[in-house]
Amino acid sequence: EAYGIPTPAGEVVDDPQEAQAVASDIGGDVVLKIVSPDILHKSDIGGVEVGVKPADVRDTFEDLIVRARSYQSDATVLGVQVQEMLDLDAATETIIGINRDPQFGPLVLFGLGGIFVEVLEDTTLRVAPVSEPEVREMVDEVESAPLLHGARGRDPVDVDAVVEVIQRLSQLATDFPAILELDVNPLLATPDGATAVDLRLTLDQEEL
Repeated sequence: EAYGIPTPAGEVVDDPQEAQAVASDIGGDVVLKIVSPDILHKSDIGGVEVGVKPADVRDTFEDLIVRARSYQSDATVLGVQVQEMLDLDAATETIIGINRDPQFGPLVLFGLGGIFVEVLEDTTLRVAPVSEPEVREMVDEVESAPLLHGARGRDPVDVDAVVEVIQRLSQLATDFPAILELDVNPLLATPDGATAVDLRLTLDQEEL
């Protein structure tokens, strides 16, 4: 948020009453996600619930905690993220990643995102910081680029917004050497913009 990267409304909370209060502030159905540095693939363990009605927020909070403990009893669970729901119908899930290479420094990754990113492996890399022309090359050279530009009757996404988010994340990694890895997955690209929905971050404690 400090680097101007759009994120959904929401907060991380550690009790069901707080979850209910945040959901009420957001209004309507919400998304609940378990927050744990020990559980990287939340969807695989049932750690994400989408379309949770206001009346079900407390029970869903408790269910997510139980699932996390059942999956890994010694996992550090920081709480549950209560987040506004975004319209996925016109959206394309992309991924932006930062990985700090010992020789080249921070590398920027872009590609098709979502839960199948590791299977499809449709990504491309550049050394940070990246210029706008470099980012536009990245967006166009992935195999899934036609999805972004309006394939099969879909509205094209706001490529300018995607490019800007990639540049901002690249600058963030350049400014903070303590960031070893940072994955935004998905970065939800729509005709109206791009929103960082979920992230995973690894820090070098010696650099802090």
